[in-house]
Amino acid sequence: MTQAQPVSIPNTRRIDFVSGINGRQYSISVALPWLPAPESGYRVLYVLDAHAYFTSALEAVRANVRDVVVVGIGYPSDPAFVKKAIEPLGPLPGLNELTSMAYAFGLTRMYDLSLPVSADVLAKENIPMFNLTTEQVGGLDDFLATIETEVKPRVAEMVSIDSSNQAIFGHSLGGLAVLHALFVEPNAFRTFIAASPSIWWSEKAVLANEDNFSAAVVAGAVSPRVLVTMGSEEETAKPVPAGLKMDQAEFDARIRSGRMVENARELTARLQALRGSNGYQVEDYAVFAKQGHGLAAWPALGRAIDFAFN
Repeated sequence: MTQAQPVSIPNTRRIDFVSGINGRQYSISVALPWLPAPESGYRVLYVLDAHAYFTSALEAVRANVRDVVVVGIGYPSDPAFVKKAIEPLGPLPGLNELTSMAYAFGLTRMYDLSLPVSADVLAKENIPMFNLTTEQVGGLDDFLATIETEVKPRVAEMVSIDSSNQAIFGHSLGGLAVLHALFVEPNAFRTFIAASPSIWWSEKAVLANEDNFSAAVVAGAVSPRVLVTMGSEEETAKPVPAGLKMDQAEFDARIRSGRMVENARELTARLQALRGSNGYQVEDYAVFAKQGHGLAAWPALGRAIDFAFN
C-alpha cells in the first residue's frame, strides 16, 4: 500500500518569530502569486486567524486575481506552543492533538484580538468554553503594532509589494480588530474588511474612537475603503455549546443582546453618511442569507476579495 504523504501548498512560505513588542509567538503564512510582480509591486491581503482562513483566502485569490500576496497571521502548531498556550485552562480531559490545538489558538487569539475589559463586564460576556481573566484579554493594540512594525517589514523583505494597496480581513473578534484598526490606524491599510465583527465586546468599546475617525474622514485627512459583512442568522440562538455551564434561556438572551446584525448595520450606515474626500468608500452592508456566525466568514472572503482587488 502506498504511504500517505503530508500535503503542502505550492509557492507558499512560513515565517516564525517572537514579537519584540508583546513577547508572543507568531507564525506568518505567505502565499506568493504565480506571475512576476508588477512595477508597483504586489497588492497584499492580510488575513487574521490564519489557521482558519489562510488556505481559503489564498485559493480564492489565486482563482480570481493575479497580483495579490496573501499573508495569514497566526500561531505555531508545534506541541511546545500548544502546551504552553493551554496551561491557564488547567486539566482538560479527553483532549487529542487537534482539540488541544483548537484550544491553544482560541485562547491565544482571545488576547490578541480583544480590547481591555473590566472584570465585571468580562463576567457578563458570552465567551463559550473559556473562563477568562482580564489578563487573558486586551492585547489588541500591541497585536496591531506587531503587524505594522514586525509582520509587514518581513513580508516586504521577501517580495516586492505595493504598500499603498494593502487590505486586512478579520472575522468575529478578528472583525472587531479590523474595526479598531480602522478607527485608530486608518492609513495602515487601503481596505478594511470586518466580517461579523464582535462590536458588542466590552460594552462596544471599539466605538470609542469612532468620532475621532469620523472627524478625520470629513476633514479629508484619511480616506480608507471599508466593507462590513454579516450572516443573517447571527442573532439566532443555537443549542448551548457542550461544556458551557449555562441554561438555554440565559444563552439565548446573551445571543440576542449581542445585536450582531443590527450593531453592524447601524455602524455601516453611520460610516456611509460621512462625506469624505475622493477615495473614501464604504460598501453597502453585506448580509448573507441563511448563514450563522461560524460559516459567514467564507462568503465574506469572496466579497472581500472582489471589493478589495477588483
